[in-house]
Amino acid sequence: MKNNTRAKSKQLDGLTIHVLDLLAPWQPVDAKRMFGGIGLFAAGTMFAIIIDEILYLKETLDAKGKPVPCNIERNYFEYDRNGKTVALFYYQVPEQALDDSQLMIELASESYRSACAQPKKKKKKPTP
Repeated sequence: MKNNTRAKSKQLDGLTIHVLDLLAPWQPVDAKRMFGGIGLFAAGTMFAIIIDEILYLKETLDAKGKPVPCNIERNYFEYDRNGKTVALFYYQVPEQALDDSQLMIELASESYRSACAQPKKKKKKPTP
């Protein structure tokens, strides 16, 4: 089987390597160190993050930007910014997905589609 993963950092943790192996049959996935963790990208679009040895996938959102109901309990990634809790639309992957490549690929595919459907934020051009 061809390994479709590419690491942008040579020092990846065990969880990241394991997740990349689970996703290898799906499509090429890049792992990039960022935000004190690791972002996972497919075709240049970030669909997952790994923070503190926990994998979070981008939530599947409807056309109005609201989470799509599902039968998996969702524990969302949160962090503190200036004394306020900030919640992102990334949920902790269920434990069973870490042992099941097919389930991991299904969840990653949904997250990737949702990430691709989100409008891209325009970068501000520097003023001369």
